[in-house]
Amino acid sequence: MNLPKIVLALGYSGLIPFFIGPVWLGLSPETAPAWLDRAWLSWAALIGAFMAGTFWGFALPAVQGPAGLLGIFISVALVALTGIAVTLEFAHALAGLALVFMLLLLADFWRERTLDTIGGYFRLRSTLTAGVLIAITWRYLMLPAGGA
Repeated sequence: MNLPKIVLALGYSGLIPFFIGPVWLGLSPETAPAWLDRAWLSWAALIGAFMAGTFWGFALPAVQGPAGLLGIFISVALVALTGIAVTLEFAHALAGLALVFMLLLLADFWRERTLDTIGGYFRLRSTLTAGVLIAITWRYLMLPAGGA
């Protein structure tokens, strides 16, 4: 089964906000509003928590078995890590969210081999995660020396 085009369109359009902050700060930093980084970090946390929640959905049908229980635990742990990361100072929050997205990809790799899968989902998730990690790294590299 191939993923519906709407899933692909929505998935890739979700990357746009990840790149708005770094592009804006790269092209015209003097016009960037004070709230830009806060909004950008909120978007990253929202998507991180949303993607962690997808594990709940994948694990729920198998919750009676050990793989399902582990999937539920992974979901809860990743939501908690996302919440913790977003409370940190900005540079550390970026690093924490990058870790969350890397763990999400690792968890997707496990889920792909353990729980029921949807054709094309892992490819989409790994591509989107690569985009998110590029945006987070780009924003991190734009921090002033000392990591403001």
